[in-house]
Amino acid sequence: MPAPESQAPARNPQAQAPDPQAPDPESQAPSREEKPAGEADGEGEKGNEILRWLVGIVANATVLTALLVFFGWQRNDAQSQELGFDESILGMPTRDYVLRSVGPVLVLLLVIAVGGMAWLQWDERLVRRIRARGRDDRVVRWTLRVLPFAWLILPGMVWVLGYVWRAQAFIAFPFSIGAGVLLVLYAAQLRTMLPDATEPPPGRVPLLRAFTAIIVGVALFWGASNYAKVLGYDLADRFAADIRGLTQVVVYSPKRLYLTAPGVTETPLPGADAAYHYRYTGLRLDLHTGGHYVLVSDGWTPRHGVVILIADGDPVRLEFVRQR
Repeated sequence: MPAPESQAPARNPQAQAPDPQAPDPESQAPSREEKPAGEADGEGEKGNEILRWLVGIVANATVLTALLVFFGWQRNDAQSQELGFDESILGMPTRDYVLRSVGPVLVLLLVIAVGGMAWLQWDERLVRRIRARGRDDRVVRWTLRVLPFAWLILPGMVWVLGYVWRAQAFIAFPFSIGAGVLLVLYAAQLRTMLPDATEPPPGRVPLLRAFTAIIVGVALFWGASNYAKVLGYDLADRFAADIRGLTQVVVYSPKRLYLTAPGVTETPLPGADAAYHYRYTGLRLDLHTGGHYVLVSDGWTPRHGVVILIADGDPVRLEFVRQR
């Protein structure tokens, strides 16, 4: 029998030679440093998630349509009140509100888009700093201190600037409130990226976003209303200063209309067999909407002016004259 010392020792299953074809567990383990920027534990997506959520609200077809209609009505209402009559007499359909609002609302959306792009650039740099140093970074530390008070700082700054640029501040004040609330939500998202961050209580984030959406929606329509009022007052001022620049209108009627607006001249027409027996000059076309023509006279003034409505079905003939 062989000596005990000559016996081969029992093989330790943990000490077996590695299989050269077997994958290395360490090489397969995901490395935090090797993950692309913006994919490490989903941290890089949190800041941008707010912008995606905001774009989803602003780009919603229902919200855009409601904003266009509301903007058009508000601008017409401001202009009509400044000119001395109620907007409801125009009978403007929804289509006219939308078409007359496209230009100004596109400018408003463009400003929001530019602000969102600037936010994206800042968010990318800030997330890198948070990953690199966390609270030890001075920029991160001061950002997290200031942003929670943005809802108060931004409106305060706009309020102060209103003493210099009154109209601009009147438009920007509601938007500053909405932007400040968004930055508060953004600060809450940034805190969740810190190394020592804890998960928020269940249900807190959906409620925070819901309340933020309400405030942002109100600020958006409030700001659009102020913008529409400024444009409406400006249109009224230009209208009063440039009556002579409007298209002239000559009205022919088979019966006497008794138009007594300042500057209107009534001329009886000869001929018993004539289709029209009266002609009215000194009228200007304001607009055509709601199935009728809105006319004003050459003698119209903000203090004393008459608005004349002629329906499409009225038995009259209208001549539109560029120069007469």
